[in-house]
Amino acid sequence: MFRLIGVLLLMAGSIGIGWSVKERLKKNLEDLYRMKQILHMLQNEIEYSRAPLPEACARVGNRVPEPYRSAFFSIRREMLVNDGRSFWEIWSRQMEECMKELSVAREDKRNFLDFGNCIGFMDGKMQAGAVGQYMHKLDISIGRMEKEMADKCKVIMSLSIMGGLMLVIILL
Repeated sequence: MFRLIGVLLLMAGSIGIGWSVKERLKKNLEDLYRMKQILHMLQNEIEYSRAPLPEACARVGNRVPEPYRSAFFSIRREMLVNDGRSFWEIWSRQMEECMKELSVAREDKRNFLDFGNCIGFMDGKMQAGAVGQYMHKLDISIGRMEKEMADKCKVIMSLSIMGGLMLVIILL
């Protein structure tokens, strides 16, 4: 009786580990989609509303969830203070703090942080084009992640079940 309970608990634990890894991959993909959505909102504010960067940050901040909301409001506040720091410095510091908890790949984080380097010094049309380039980079990352995710999820779940079965056999 205790062996059966032990086997069931061991299998549940190994399946749970596989499930949590699979969910982490899904969260990573959702974070990439959120980053693309933010860039798309910024592009629309710059290109169609012709809003200056501080105003665009405030408008985007009103429409995005935390932790991005407070980061965009902080970016706007620091830009209005105008203490000589560039948009890139403000963007990098605020977004780096905001993205600490995200499970995005290092390269994708770096691309998102580097976005601030190309936008602060141009007119609206060039800024919208720069946002478009970074959205294209995110599209490539999202496409790559989507292709890999289906295969990875199957492999992860299979390995976790097989690992659990192997442990059951060894322990019995």
